[in-house]
Amino acid sequence: MTEADQPPADPEFRSSTPAPAMVPTDQIEESLRLHRTWVESKGQDGTRASFHRAVLTDAYLQGADLRGADFSQAILQGAELQNANLFRANFSQANLKGASLQRAKLREANLSGAHLIEANLQEADLRQANLQRADLRDADMLESILVRTDMTMAFAHSVNLFMADLRRAVCKEINLQEADLQGADLREANLSQAQMQDAKMAGAELDGAQLERADFLDALGLTADQVSSVVMDTRTRWPTYLRDQVAGLPENGSQADSGPP
Repeated sequence: MTEADQPPADPEFRSSTPAPAMVPTDQIEESLRLHRTWVESKGQDGTRASFHRAVLTDAYLQGADLRGADFSQAILQGAELQNANLFRANFSQANLKGASLQRAKLREANLSGAHLIEANLQEADLRQANLQRADLRDADMLESILVRTDMTMAFAHSVNLFMADLRRAVCKEINLQEADLQGADLREANLSQAQMQDAKMAGAELDGAQLERADFLDALGLTADQVSSVVMDTRTRWPTYLRDQVAGLPENGSQADSGPP
C-alpha cells in the first residue's frame, strides 16, 4: 500500500499540552471586528485574525470577511463558513470535518494537510489553493473551481467532483478511488501516479491531461475519445473494456514514456 492509499492521521493536540477551550462567541466577534478593520485599512489598523489551534466547533462564520486569517491547526468541525471570503487564509492542518463551505472564496488559501472529511465545498472557489495531502474523503465538491489548485497526494476517496473545474490542477499521486468526476473538466491537469480505480468518469474532459503511471483500473464511463489526446505511458492502467482501444491510439497523441521507475 502506497502513502497515497492511506488516509492522513486525524489531527490532535500533543498530549503534553492541555486541550484549549472553545473560543467564546464574543471573542470571535471581536476578532472579526478587528480583522475587518485590518482588511479595510490594508493592515494599517486593527489586527489580523489569528485562530491558530483554536477550538471553533460549530462556529457561525457565514459570509465573514476573513481574508488572510490564520486558522492553522484549528478545530472547525461543523463550522458554518458559507459564502465566507477566505482568500489566502491559512487552514494548514485544520480540522474542518463536516464544515459547510458552500460558495466560499478560498482562492490561494493554504489547506495543506487539512481534514475536510464530509465537508460541503459545493461551488467553492479554490483556484490556486494548496490542498497538498488534504483529507477530502466523502467531501462534496460539486461544481467547485479548482483551476491550478495543488492537490498533490491528497486523499480524496469517494469525493464528489461532479462538474468541477480542475483545469491545470496538480493532482500528482492523489487518491481519487471511487470519486465522482462525471462532467469534470480535467484538461491539462497533472494526474500522474493518481489512483483512479472505480472512479466515475463519464463526460469528463481529459484533453492534454498528464496520466503517466495513473491507475484507472475499473474506472467507469471512459471512452476512447476522452483519452485520445492525453499524455500517458506504458504504465498507465486502463479498465478492461477500454484497454484494447487505448493500445491502438496514435503515438503522436499521447504515448510519452516517463522513463524507468
